[in-house]
Amino acid sequence: MEVGLANNTGVETLVNLSKSHHHHVHKNFTVPGLFLNYVVGFIAFSVLYLFSYDIHWKYYKLDRKRVNMFVYTVRFVRIVHAVMATLVAVPIMLITTEFLKDRYLILDMFVAMSGGYLTFDVVGKYNEHLQVYEPAGKLISYRIIRRYVRKNWLLLAHHAFLVIFVYPSVLFARDDEGDFVVACLLFTELSVPFTEMQWIMEQTLEPYNLRYTIVSMCAIATTVVCRILIVPFLYEALADHMGMSVLDFTLSLAPWWHIAALAYLVPNVFWLGRNIFKTMVYLRIPYERKRKAKPGEKIDRSKLPKEEKRLKED
Repeated sequence: MEVGLANNTGVETLVNLSKSHHHHVHKNFTVPGLFLNYVVGFIAFSVLYLFSYDIHWKYYKLDRKRVNMFVYTVRFVRIVHAVMATLVAVPIMLITTEFLKDRYLILDMFVAMSGGYLTFDVVGKYNEHLQVYEPAGKLISYRIIRRYVRKNWLLLAHHAFLVIFVYPSVLFARDDEGDFVVACLLFTELSVPFTEMQWIMEQTLEPYNLRYTIVSMCAIATTVVCRILIVPFLYEALADHMGMSVLDFTLSLAPWWHIAALAYLVPNVFWLGRNIFKTMVYLRIPYERKRKAKPGEKIDRSKLPKEEKRLKED
């Protein structure tokens, strides 16, 4: 089976720099080398966080009283990481011809760097929590950590699952096979720039326009395609590669494969449903305002309806 588009010469030139057809070639990529990539990732994204904060503060005319700048910079770094993940994943998905055997050094390097990014994201989110919800000025205490964990438990569980189980499995437990599958998992990051831009527009209190509608539709569409439909796509691709029907292939897998797939799908379906509900609320707000406004009354856009207040507290 030919999974990718081998005739795509532009992508082929880009990816061949890190490609090898011998699936054991990266055994020499040692644990210290991976750890170095992890450290480099943490430092690089931390520096980007500080740099982007300075840029946002100096050059972007944002309402700093309503939205803390640290909140914006965390999301800006997430967008950068998501774009990098997509740029790594898409060429591999296009150029792969040997479904299990083709190997790409850049993929291992980026996965290790992504571990550093996830560590940064936990620290950056904690700093955001301090700035927004802990005005007393304390850096750390039991109560602060408890409130932080309670408010961000889903994100923390997601990151911990990736760092403790997924990334070690990708780097050490797959016998140097299946880079195409890993690239497909990185491709799920394509939805992140749209969801983060959507969130930023909502915080400016001016999301009720065509631009917000387009970004929201893109966020929902990429979540469906890249984070939910990618699972049945991989089942079908693997079954085709093995020369089996999807049903026979599914039944032949060990139960923990299906458990892992469900563990991945459930939070993404939850986030999708929440995003659809939130988008519907925000798009309904201007019509509700017009309906309730008296004839000739100018709408005060600085006053938040109950729906907005509840969403912003989440």
